[in-house]
Amino acid sequence: MATDISKSAWELTRAQRELVNNCFEEHQYETAIAMLDQLCTSEFNPWPSHIRQLIYISLQSADESSAKDEVDTSVQASPSKFIKQQQLQMSTNFIPTKAVFDAQRVLMAYLHTSSPRALSRALPQRRPPPVLAIDHNEAESTIARRAAYITQFQDCWELLRNDFSLRQNGLPSTPKAKSKTRRQSERQSYSKPDASSPLAVQEHAWCLLEWLIGLFEKDERLTTLPDPSSPLLADQLLDQSGKAYLESPTAIIACCLQQTQLQRRRLGGRLLSLLVNLTSTADLDLNALVVAIYTRISSLSQLSQLLSQLGHSTTQALKFKVALCQMLISGLGSSTLGNAPKPQPRMRPKPTEADSQDLNVESQLAAKPSVPSIPEVLRLVRTATPERAADDGSFTLLWSKFQLLLAYGTLQIRMRPQDRDLQWIKAVTETLPQLAREVFEQKGTEASMYQLLLENQTASWRQALDAAP
Repeated sequence: MATDISKSAWELTRAQRELVNNCFEEHQYETAIAMLDQLCTSEFNPWPSHIRQLIYISLQSADESSAKDEVDTSVQASPSKFIKQQQLQMSTNFIPTKAVFDAQRVLMAYLHTSSPRALSRALPQRRPPPVLAIDHNEAESTIARRAAYITQFQDCWELLRNDFSLRQNGLPSTPKAKSKTRRQSERQSYSKPDASSPLAVQEHAWCLLEWLIGLFEKDERLTTLPDPSSPLLADQLLDQSGKAYLESPTAIIACCLQQTQLQRRRLGGRLLSLLVNLTSTADLDLNALVVAIYTRISSLSQLSQLLSQLGHSTTQALKFKVALCQMLISGLGSSTLGNAPKPQPRMRPKPTEADSQDLNVESQLAAKPSVPSIPEVLRLVRTATPERAADDGSFTLLWSKFQLLLAYGTLQIRMRPQDRDLQWIKAVTETLPQLAREVFEQKGTEASMYQLLLENQTASWRQALDAAP
């Protein structure tokens, strides 16, 4: 389980909260954020309302080129100038660029000082935790009311695709004052992406995406399970009935891969790693995730980039690679990936009480996603399958076959000797060297590279098997 809200940390006192709230009410955004920066220690849990306000401010437009035209809300301004600027700011609800950058910086700082569970109290979730008791009368600033509307979203992914800087003037003054039907209607109309801007991640939301991924990664590191995964991420993907919603996170991964900035592209790999690690629990099925990625990513160059970021770090990552390559070679949706059926992933069925009494090692292994046998792998590698898309010049079956053999062999070598496929052990000695020549020899420069790498890796596997007791 993940570490809960730190018992050694105190909740902010009412006086501390009011100091910050008063600054926000008076539109002293930079001063309020500076106070939150001072309160950003391991001694205090952040107040959910304050984190939401930081999130809201961080999602505003931050065009550094217009910074010189902004009003000065710092305490160094002269009294007359300060009053004039405050009046202007109150009439326009203007958020300075410096406040936007400060909010992004302080959010990142909270990742290092606060527990993921404490920070997650500010986020919408599909499986919501017990509601924290909050005095709704203590935060009446415009920013607080707008930030409170974040709680009306279904999950944190909606924060990334909504353009707050364009829609902020249309938010209601107090979400809790409306009926459930009206509130749901407004939430749907607000969260629905514009047809003209169907981005999974708005331009101003990349910092928040990095913050969310960092939050889930820290939550994953703090778990005490043998195979670390993030329970907080599961709360964002699954509802109370156990149904998984993978459309948004896979769309975000696809959006990351389309970016020119290396840092943004890497966010896609980090998010996929979190999702793959979650399949080690009963929360998410590995095959459902494979189908979701298969139907979303339309370019093999992007798939290659994504799998290279995923690496061979965990057993689940290797299983994911094997399953994805198996699907690619099998020719599901051989014309285009978009023709494949949309996935409807659900949580794995939980064992009944009678089944749990007879639970043993074999039943636990059976609950895990199956890995194809070596005869099936060899059949796939030898089979000529139509290319997925004629207009995708980067796609070759050779890449999929190479990745399948490499991931499958690495997965087998990491298993305990008694758990390895005996037919695979035989194939390493007798079949794979000849297979590498049959499949990759005289197929071009790229294929020759695959052949050489596979031959070297096969020799390494053979040495490891010979050295095994």
